[in-house]
Amino acid sequence: MAMGDPLKKVKPGDKLRIPATTYNAFIDTTRAFQASQRNIGSTPQSAMRSSGIVLVRNDSGNDLSRYSVLGIDSPIIDPEDNLDAFKNKVAVVGVTPSEDDHVGKFVILLEPLKSKKIGMAYGAGICPVKIDVPDEDVEYPYADIADGKTANLKAKHYGAATILWREGGTGVQWALVRLGPPLPTCIFPVKLKQTGGEQGDEENPATWTYDVIDPATDDTLAEDVDPTSDPHQWKRPSVGYMIEATFGYAHYNKDNDLVLGWINEQLEQASCQDAGDAGGGTYL
Repeated sequence: MAMGDPLKKVKPGDKLRIPATTYNAFIDTTRAFQASQRNIGSTPQSAMRSSGIVLVRNDSGNDLSRYSVLGIDSPIIDPEDNLDAFKNKVAVVGVTPSEDDHVGKFVILLEPLKSKKIGMAYGAGICPVKIDVPDEDVEYPYADIADGKTANLKAKHYGAATILWREGGTGVQWALVRLGPPLPTCIFPVKLKQTGGEQGDEENPATWTYDVIDPATDDTLAEDVDPTSDPHQWKRPSVGYMIEATFGYAHYNKDNDLVLGWINEQLEQASCQDAGDAGGGTYL
């Protein structure tokens, strides 16, 4: 016999029938919350809110160790079903993180957690976690979810976890991070070295390409970049002689791609004197 919605509301006068799945969800949430009261102190609700600790149900399909990462899928208790419980017990469903759904939306387990059980997790604040660092020579200030992985975050140029400290080198390693909302997009200066392309003329646009260089360290951030191609934002005149750029401003987008937003290319102008005209002029 097919079961209906386990969280379906009842009307006054209806006979109360509580499905086992619904009853067990409320029991698990209550037990986890009571345990948090004993562990956190005499004022658990305010402590949990101020410390950024929340309750999470492990719906990843696997038993997970402490400091594992779960993407936030939904609240366990919908406000339409029980508004007071929704407001008083912050409890979420945690799943295996995915790039499509959970960038910036994740928790880190404060305790080992078996599949389908409810436990405590960091939703904000400073905590340990493992991160995967792909390149030792790149300074990654942030971390966020690694697609399909619960064991660690991934070091990135943009993310919801600020890296405060890490072990060093490349690969998966321990780190201290501060969980919170992603910082506003950081725009930074870059040096540009023209490496390819051609000069424009009266019929064709220029096609210069550049290496993008960190002016503080002289590290190359990207090679042979066409600043007019996606995801870059520079727009050139449709025709004309161009003086190649030496400087610009860039940022990293949510996919951790470097984006050139502005560069100091400019139309080349030259003065001329018409032999039959006492006045001067310019041409492009």
